[in-house]
Amino acid sequence: MEPAKIEFLVSSLGYQEILKKDKKEVAKEFEAILLNEFLKEAFKPFTKDKSLQNKLYYDAFLENISRKLAQAGGVGIAKFILGNWKDEKVK
Repeated sequence: MEPAKIEFLVSSLGYQEILKKDKKEVAKEFEAILLNEFLKEAFKPFTKDKSLQNKLYYDAFLENISRKLAQAGGVGIAKFILGNWKDEKVK
């Protein structure tokens, strides 16, 4: 079984378009983004006083790690979101 592909949401997507996407995918994307931000903060000491090239490498590395973590089930953020998601019609 091939793991689901996680793509980060494009910032130009409107709220209406995001709601049309699969809830599970949106929750996993959010978890991947949040994990990426946590990992960036955790790796700040490693990138201090590094070249731009090294900082870009770490950024790409952490983005891929966060996607893989979310694909593998994450830390429960997506499950929490799905458990508390309420379907409401947007006016």
